[in-house]
Amino acid sequence: MSYESLDLGVFLAAAQDMDPSDVILTEDFTLYDAMSALEIGDPRMDSGLILDEQEQNPPFVPFAPLLPEEVCYILDRAIACEMEWHSGYTLSQTVFSCLYVHHLDDISPEVATRYAPPQHDPARPMELLTVVLRAAITGLLKCCDLSWRELNKGRLFDTEDWHSEKFGVSLVEGLQVETVLSRLDDSNKWIRYLVPQSSPWQKALLDRISLRIVMLDLLRVSPSRDQSTFLALLQRARDCLREIRSTPLPEPSSDSPAVVAFDPHITRKLSSFMPLRAHRLPPQELAWNALADLLDGWAEVCRLSAVASLTTWKIVGDLQASFSPPSQRPPFLRALAQSVFFENQHILGKFPIGWLVDRFFLETIGIEYDALSSAVDRADVPPLMNIERRLSRMLLINVQSSWYNPPRRRRFLSRSLLEWQDLYNTTVAMAEKAQPTTDEDRSLIDAMCEAVLVWRLSTIRELLLSGFQLELYLKDELSFVYWYLSQVTQEHLSILSILDSIVPRDAGMRTELSFTCSYLQAFQSLCTGMYMVTLPALRQPPLRIALNFAKRYKWAHRSEYSRLRPQITPPDLLSFVHASTRLLTNKNEPVRPHFERASDGFMKLHSLSASAAGLWHENRLQVVKSLSTVARELALAVPSTVADVDDFSVTRFDWARLPCRWFPGLLTI
Repeated sequence: MSYESLDLGVFLAAAQDMDPSDVILTEDFTLYDAMSALEIGDPRMDSGLILDEQEQNPPFVPFAPLLPEEVCYILDRAIACEMEWHSGYTLSQTVFSCLYVHHLDDISPEVATRYAPPQHDPARPMELLTVVLRAAITGLLKCCDLSWRELNKGRLFDTEDWHSEKFGVSLVEGLQVETVLSRLDDSNKWIRYLVPQSSPWQKALLDRISLRIVMLDLLRVSPSRDQSTFLALLQRARDCLREIRSTPLPEPSSDSPAVVAFDPHITRKLSSFMPLRAHRLPPQELAWNALADLLDGWAEVCRLSAVASLTTWKIVGDLQASFSPPSQRPPFLRALAQSVFFENQHILGKFPIGWLVDRFFLETIGIEYDALSSAVDRADVPPLMNIERRLSRMLLINVQSSWYNPPRRRRFLSRSLLEWQDLYNTTVAMAEKAQPTTDEDRSLIDAMCEAVLVWRLSTIRELLLSGFQLELYLKDELSFVYWYLSQVTQEHLSILSILDSIVPRDAGMRTELSFTCSYLQAFQSLCTGMYMVTLPALRQPPLRIALNFAKRYKWAHRSEYSRLRPQITPPDLLSFVHASTRLLTNKNEPVRPHFERASDGFMKLHSLSASAAGLWHENRLQVVKSLSTVARELALAVPSTVADVDDFSVTRFDWARLPCRWFPGLLTI
């Protein structure tokens, strides 16, 4: 009905008795609902507007009989909905766009059979709807319910990482998993009975129901408690997915009930605290890719759950935070990894939280915490309970932060630097008060301070590199960032050289220490080279540079630092200016050798043993290889000396070459 055909007289007459600010609303109809029904040009605010093309769509009839291939199509698109929810969209934009979710009661055997066509169609048995599809949609909702519970444990951030709002729609929270599995098992039996074995659709339906059963089992089994069972389930899920993908489905006809089973505009009918734009589901092949990534991520968390090494968890966390694409880091997996690491006051489901302190010292300086504690006791200083409590809490959050979203992780890193400095201040004060009776005890106590400083310097490096990943730095900020990275890395190498004389020769962490030193040497060379070639891009006036510096590095100038010892290698703009002045004065200073040393240094890491990376050693070597390739590419393009750096344009840089964007490649001309 058009607006022109309406008799507006009654509305005009009623409006005569109203003040300009008055609004008449009915029950359950708010001003927001009224505004959503008017087209104002914003897709989010127009969510309640029914467009002409929507009115032309055939109506959805929940109890319309379906062909087996139509059921397969609906189940596949339901998987696409589920994967889109896992990627960060709301339930109303994804899972709830499947209209059968809202009509589970209508497709129950008791209700749907009353509306069945009078003449039975053997190709469209009602049980495909009332038993098979209903069980599968219930399984979908239960999977979402179990995932929602994991996501809602408080390890991630609502509306940042995921959306918890259910829009008043049930995720069958009251149904037990066993009940849902029983329904799915019954649907398997009905498929074998209803669909002829000679039909290709029998196997297609069975594969899809089996996939849903396996996904439910995966969600209710903890990967850290029964690893063998979990890995077996993952293999079954992969087998089901492979079988499903081997036979792509044809698109249903335009008059098929399956076509109208999904409504991207369902958000206009659901209760919501914010307007949401309609979301179009991706092609099915992309949905299968997302599911394959989810299964691979599950497998990685399962393998990681069996690794009782603080360093390995840190390595894996940093690798996935910096180098894994977002599609391989869905919120659910990031929440699950944190739960596996720490839940119910236990690390990895079996160690007390004090285990973190034991592993920290053993894996950083190769000395057991009991030996350090005994040395402190003999040195006549107070026990280490305060240090132990603070250190365990910091280590716990530090590891878990690798599974935060990138902006949140950067904020955590910047805040944690003050805590690391405070802890370093406490350990140094303890070491100064200590009166060890032997040189060995003095060495052990000093090593504790160096261990804390190593982790603080690593945190500074991660914080600076996260700025590249988030594309925070302006062109004229790059030279200082790379210069400061070089300074921090140099200090880190100095501390590691001290530890090399302290760490026992037979310590298991010596291999990792050797790898870290070699990596940092190559990394520093690359940072130094990048500092040189980006220095000419610094064109801002001194005042603007100083203001940008104060804002970017405010984490290092918090008032709380005034009560602590001076920071080791703080960001220092004046030192940068002096270093840059000396560099530009010496026109013969070589530039290219820094990139060549970096490339060679990274390549030499391939000859080292697996170290603490364990099963993820090859993943780390892939990162090292990428850095070596970028360094070699730059070595062939950058000027040989400082005298020619003005002729090199940073516009040639390709910052998208690496997923982490730490260093650029070169654009191809």
